[in-house]
Amino acid sequence: MRRIALESLLLISVCGAVAILVTVLVMDAQKPDLRFAQQVAAGAQKLFESGQREAAISALDEVLQRTPESLVARRELAMELVASGQWAEAATQLRLVLSASPRDASAARKLAEALERLGDLRGAITYSRLACRLDPENGVYWIRLAATLLRSGDHEEALRAAQRAVRYAAGVPEAYVQLGFAKWQAGDMAGAKSAFLDALDLDPRNLPALDALRKLGAGPASRPGRPGSAPLESARLISNRLDSVE
Repeated sequence: MRRIALESLLLISVCGAVAILVTVLVMDAQKPDLRFAQQVAAGAQKLFESGQREAAISALDEVLQRTPESLVARRELAMELVASGQWAEAATQLRLVLSASPRDASAARKLAEALERLGDLRGAITYSRLACRLDPENGVYWIRLAATLLRSGDHEEALRAAQRAVRYAAGVPEAYVQLGFAKWQAGDMAGAKSAFLDALDLDPRNLPALDALRKLGAGPASRPGRPGSAPLESARLISNRLDSVE
């Protein structure tokens, strides 16, 4: 008995602005193979980036029903669910990804994010620690871990994570912000002020750092000999790396 399968082709318009996924009914006696699933995943990514999120997720859902062993398609689906804020569904898919690929640091980090959004701080810390173990020189992962630990009330480990963040992400203002909060919670007010000022050296309009210094009774001009601040646009570009480097 023949089976109707969906074959997905990525078409990019001559105008170049819109990428769309066109489904074509094809009579086929065999189940779609992994190469087919990879093609769908690539097409779905372009579709998702063009703003057609529901169509992209639906295409990935369908191909995974037919080829559930496709790690590429499942990982793409998981990342699109995270980007769409569908946290419960994303967590389910990310667990499956990590089951098949246990050394995927980015998947561990995204699962930590999903679990934190769902209110599971313990689970979030577990997978955030895993991401740091798998990619110990990724400063962004240490920033995220420090922030989650601070939320959980574990200020001592948060301080250690923030120190790693500063070591591996020295150009990212959020690393110093987390270090400042960790030192503040540890009772080191002078160290906290210094860290927040370091954040302002990179981003003079960093609101968490400015607000923290105000509450601590300090300000951007309170440290003698501060070096010149980096241009705001450069600071924003550095800050945007938080998600792009994962």
